[in-house]
Amino acid sequence: MRLFWKVFLLLLSTLLITALISNWLGEKWRTENQLIESRLTQLANMGETAVSLYEEEGVDSYRRWLRHDLRSRHAFGTLISMDGVPIREPQRFRGEPPRPLPEHMIALIDQARSQHQQVTMIEPPRLSIATPLNGKESTYIWIATTLLTPDEMQQTGSSMKLLQLLITLLTITAVSMLLTRMLTRPIRSLQATSERLGHGELSARVDSSVADRNDELGDLAQTMNQMAGRLDGLIDSHKKLLSAISHELRSPLARLQVALELARNVAGDNAESELDRIAKEAEELDMLIGEVLTLSRFEQGAMTLNLEPLQLDETLNEILGDADFEASAAGKMVNWPETEPFPINADPLWIARAFDNVIRNAIRYTAAKSSVDISMVVSGQTATVAVRDHGPGVPDSALGKLFEPFFRVSDARERPGNHTGYGLGLAIARYAIEQHGGHISACNHPEGGLVISITLPRQA
Repeated sequence: MRLFWKVFLLLLSTLLITALISNWLGEKWRTENQLIESRLTQLANMGETAVSLYEEEGVDSYRRWLRHDLRSRHAFGTLISMDGVPIREPQRFRGEPPRPLPEHMIALIDQARSQHQQVTMIEPPRLSIATPLNGKESTYIWIATTLLTPDEMQQTGSSMKLLQLLITLLTITAVSMLLTRMLTRPIRSLQATSERLGHGELSARVDSSVADRNDELGDLAQTMNQMAGRLDGLIDSHKKLLSAISHELRSPLARLQVALELARNVAGDNAESELDRIAKEAEELDMLIGEVLTLSRFEQGAMTLNLEPLQLDETLNEILGDADFEASAAGKMVNWPETEPFPINADPLWIARAFDNVIRNAIRYTAAKSSVDISMVVSGQTATVAVRDHGPGVPDSALGKLFEPFFRVSDARERPGNHTGYGLGLAIARYAIEQHGGHISACNHPEGGLVISITLPRQA
């Protein structure tokens, strides 16, 4: 069933159920009101009977009626004179003083006397009434009370009303939750898959429980899965093509280098500068091909790491010795304070390659006569190495892309005369660090420059 009809029918059923329950509750409340009004009317009519018996048939008839007829109807009542005195109240024993009226009745009498109209008190199971009555001889106040039976209380009690309201709320809540779940669950699945695809996890697919739905959300899930499949295939073919081209370039490049050496032997000193330029460009092309092949092996999962116990601080000392020599040649320096030992499991070649790429990148972009500051902080089972340069930094919008292959920041960070690389060094560093169970990130320092942080776990 299409999503439109599901939502339409659920909303329609909710409205119909609500209308039916509302009608049922309305009928129940009307029945309750009619019952109470009927009992109050009976109590009021009893007052007319009491006045008639008292004035026309005398006190004895009035007393017999109070003792028998009134009590048989589960009611109590009496006539009160306008000055508040009961009219010859029947007594169980001769000489017994009149029983005092309950406080709630006294309050009703005072209210009826002052307002000159009928006053009622509804406190289930008790119903009470006080009403002024004009007889032939005098004016009286009829005060009466009755108790609702258990069956009547079951219909009019507050617990019954609460139960009715609870049934209504539970019904509406159940339908609303069904509708909400029907919509939000597949949407959350679509959102989660979109986020995974956005983070580069091209193998992510929408769950089959959503994709197999026969509605608009199911169609959207199938479309998203098809799109992800096509993207995965395109990028995979792109990686394979790049790897194949890089392999194929190695052969003509090797022949070019051989031909270059032959040309040197023939030309001698006549074309030395030109041949040196060709040799330099061929060397850079060879480096680029090597990095592309390395990246391709990482992306295809073909890179095998030979892990062994290492001390991170010692590994960094070895790398920084060469880095400081390179920095000194450019009028820069590397600051590296002594740190505590931190054991890791790592491939010596690739962990060194990752740190070397990051540090050389920092040396390249730090300002002349400035330094690259390196620090290591050990926290529990991890160590974080921070590499900060004193360069122009990176736009915040580009920070998340620094570790993508072939990405290079705008010309603002590229200094004249600097070789800016191919945009592969940081990408290779990211793959190498992640293969070691670590994490790499970048941020701008508040005082200027870029900070790249590498976190690695302690040796297991």
